[in-house]
This record gives sequence, structure tokens and C-alpha cells, in this order.
Amino acid sequence: MNIYNISISYKTAPVEIRELLAFQKEEKIDFMKAALQKSDVSECVLITTCNRTEVYAVGGKMASDQIMQLLVERKRLNYDHVIKYYFRYQNEKAVKHLFQVTCGLDSMLIGEDEILGQVKEDYQLALQAGTTDFLLNTLFRIAITCAKKVKTETKISKTSISIGTLAANEVVHFSNKDQLKKVLIIGLSGKFGTIVMKNLYHNKNVEIMGTIRNHNIPDELVISYPEVKMIDYHKRYDTMKEADVIISATSSPHYTITAEELKKHISDKKEQLYMDLAVPTDIDKNIEKLENVKLIDIDYFKQVAEVNNNLKLQEIEAAKLIIDKQVDEFYKEINFRNFIPRMNELKEIFENQPFESIMYKIRNQVTNDELKVIIQSLTKLTENK
Repeated sequence: MNIYNISISYKTAPVEIRELLAFQKEEKIDFMKAALQKSDVSECVLITTCNRTEVYAVGGKMASDQIMQLLVERKRLNYDHVIKYYFRYQNEKAVKHLFQVTCGLDSMLIGEDEILGQVKEDYQLALQAGTTDFLLNTLFRIAITCAKKVKTETKISKTSISIGTLAANEVVHFSNKDQLKKVLIIGLSGKFGTIVMKNLYHNKNVEIMGTIRNHNIPDELVISYPEVKMIDYHKRYDTMKEADVIISATSSPHYTITAEELKKHISDKKEQLYMDLAVPTDIDKNIEKLENVKLIDIDYFKQVAEVNNNLKLQEIEAAKLIIDKQVDEFYKEINFRNFIPRMNELKEIFENQPFESIMYKIRNQVTNDELKVIIQSLTKLTENK
């Protein structure tokens, strides 16, 4: 059985392509269950974030092609159109890629913390769906452990900046830095919306408004951030005309802002910044045609991220050493488990043979380097006795 990874990310595809592969929660479950119906697929985990869609699967030779075909079918895409945006990894390359993703080394912002939570969440979804077994369970368990080691044993996440933090910086520096700005956050209680709000809350030059649906406001937001003005989602357009910066960060499959509707509500005399932090995108790109409207999306932050990443090169090398050790740990666990069925058989074979005889037989079957490893391992066992 092989381990496969099919990956599309900000490194290979623009947001316009990535949003075509976005999945809602129920879609993820359905996809993973459908994957196991394929003849060569025995395990499957689907990971989706704003910057990537990745499938990890265990199976035979056709598993990778079957997964790719399923992605295309489920999202009704043209195979030839999207295939050029994908990377495919197999076995150790797939294993190492997951470890790098989970540790934040493959993120747009190296060392960012959110990716670990997203991987854990999607893995838990796969557990609930019953689409994992020993190989992927072991792989994800060790990958998550590895990410925690990197976080605690290196400084890679100590100065980590999230997309939400960068978005907050854009708000502060938009137009006149010291001028009072009104900010409307659509999707306030979501991941990015909350991060942006928390970064802006104590800025004396920023007044925050946030949309809510069905009055479903987390208690923490109400109690901890009482000065945030809550706006009914359906009244968002009326509020936009008084806002300087509008940020949309929802998980909606539909636009939260369309050019046609926006044109009816805003003045072309007021300069406004619109930030789309969602995948699939929340904001109709045609709003850029409106007078004094500037629109930026999540890919805008790539250049800023590169500066942040260059500061972390030394910590990246330290993280890679941890990853290499944990990849080795994964394969040791897999190989030992595969050996377990033979242990009782070998025990019976060697039960009445002297230890010296066994060692001579081993010596005659292995290379010098392999023999050194065996001798060193046996020596360590006696030292630790």
C-alpha cells in the first residue's frame, strides 16, 4: 500500500483557482466517504484552508488518479484546466509534505499557528467519517506531535504573523494613518474576522463594526469587546457607505458584496478599501470598476509574507531537523508493526539456539554498516538495563 498526497496551494494556483476547490464541512465528509468507494483507495483525509486543498490517501497504484478524478467530478471542473495547478507526492515525499504543512513550513506565512488547528480539525472530521485506518492515523498523530515539537523547541512561531494581523496593519496604514477610520468586518465571529478585530480593538483611531447572522454572537466577543458595534448582516450595505475599510471573511459559498448592489449604496466621492480574506472569494471583483474603490484579496499578502519568512531562515533549518527525526519515527513505527506478525514465529525458530549462533547468522546476512547498527543497538540495551 502507498501513501499519496494531491496538493493545490497558493504556491501553485491563484485564489481564482483555489476557490473552485473549496469545501463546506458536509462536502468534506461526503468526499472522503466517496473516496473509499474507489477500488484502489482504502484511507482518506481531506484538508482545506484558504490557501490549500490537499488529499492524503492510502491505496494501490490507481489511488492518486482516482482521487484526482473524484475532485474534478465533485467540483464539476475541467480536468485539463486544473491538473497543471496540482502537485502529487507519494510515500516519503507525501509524508514529509504533511509534516511541513502541519508545522507551518509550507504556509504563506512561515510558522503561522492556524494551520495546526486546521489540520487537526480536518483529521478529526475524517475520524468521524470513518475514512482513516492505521497508516493515516499514525501519520497524522506523529505529524501533529511534530508540529508541537517545532513550536516549543524553535522560535519559528514566536514572531509569527497571521493573514489577519497583516490585514489589520493594512487598515491602520490606509489613507491617513492618524485619521479616525470606521471598519466594517463581515464575518466578525469567524477565524480571520476575529483576528482582525482583536488586532484593531485597542487602536484609538479605529471604530469597529461587525456583521452577525441570526444574533448568533459568541459570548466572548460580547463580554470582551463591548465597543464593537454589531450590525445585522442584512443591513451590511447600508453600513458600508459610512465605512472606510470593509473586510469580508466568511465561509459563504456566495458573494457577500456584489458590484451591482454596492453601487446603489456608496458615494463615489469617498475613498474606500475592500479586503477579501475568504476562499471562495466573498467580494465581486467588479467593484474595482467603481470610483475610489480599492480591492485586495488574500494573495495580496504574499510579498509581505516573504519579508517575514526571510527573517526565519535559521529557525526553519532547526524545524527541518525535527521533521526529519519525526518522519523517521513514523517509518520506524510502520515497519515495526509490519514485523509484529513474524515475532512469535521467529521466537519459536530461535528459542533453542544460543545467542552467539544467532549473532553469527545475522553477521553473515547483513552489510558492515547494518551490523554496526545492530551492535550499537544491543549495546545501548545493555547500558540502559
